[in-house]
Amino acid sequence: MIRQLLPDDAVVLFNLRRRSLIEAPLALTASPEDDIVASYDAARQLLDKAPRSAVFGAFDGEQMTGAASVAMPLLDNLHLAYVSIHVHPEHQRRGVGRALATAGEAAVRERGRRVVVGEAYGQPGAPGVGQAFAESLGYTVAIEDGIKVVDLDATEPTWAAMEQEVAPRSSGYTLVSWYDAVPDEHLGGYCLISEAFNDEAPSGDLELEAEVWDEDRVRKREADNLAAGRHDVSTAALAPDGTMVGLTEIGVNENASHRGFQSGTLVAPAHRGRALGLSMKVANQRQLRARFPGCKVLMTGNAGVNVAMNAVNDRLGYRLVETCVELQKAL
Repeated sequence: MIRQLLPDDAVVLFNLRRRSLIEAPLALTASPEDDIVASYDAARQLLDKAPRSAVFGAFDGEQMTGAASVAMPLLDNLHLAYVSIHVHPEHQRRGVGRALATAGEAAVRERGRRVVVGEAYGQPGAPGVGQAFAESLGYTVAIEDGIKVVDLDATEPTWAAMEQEVAPRSSGYTLVSWYDAVPDEHLGGYCLISEAFNDEAPSGDLELEAEVWDEDRVRKREADNLAAGRHDVSTAALAPDGTMVGLTEIGVNENASHRGFQSGTLVAPAHRGRALGLSMKVANQRQLRARFPGCKVLMTGNAGVNVAMNAVNDRLGYRLVETCVELQKAL
């Protein structure tokens, strides 16, 4: 049986995720320590976000065997939805995932959305079962990302030489860093850079529009992060006239602070070729280690076609560990 989950279903959703993460740690691309649903309260909050999202559960009697979540942007990209499907390994290949996908896509249609986007992970050069499953449902690969990790203990001794190397190229620019909350004086520049990401970063065939960012959106995200134990370490590049022309961000979960996630990095087109990307990333990694000295590993994802950013990450010592394909389906 497939049905939409309600806030009172928080316990069964939490138990499914916890069981899956313990028995199959890679199943949800997370661990029990840094799972976004780390408590019954967090599970309840996930189930109480209508109309932005909906979660469906598959049941075998009283036991939930799988779940599908559908998230829909409300400020921009009103034509699409993001879907994620998980079936416990013991119940895979029995039609549970397909039934969950059908329920999720029906909810997307009911809300007037016409495009669904999802992700599937696999080993480099070997498409994973998630991709095969998605393609059997009519999804097509829109872009492929390389998932990479860097050992901060091993690479920190190389940072000083890189800083000295790039300093002449970025002369005249200023780096500013902050923790968790964007300073008021940089809020306008931060919103402009954030809105440029979908236009400037490679997105392949994904039907993405520019996002809409303002103070309310920034402050709400910051509050949500803190409530969930997530922290942002950020560094921006300012042009000689004070305009923000570059940004890089790292996210860390305080429950698993031995590793972090290198989020987006962007330099405005008119200011590229000055090693600002590398400069910002090294500075931000220094700030990360000052805030979280026990953070030893960073993970990031880069589109294979993003030659410039892949070159920066190669310099920093990142190595490829898996691939993520972003798939899309028109309803």
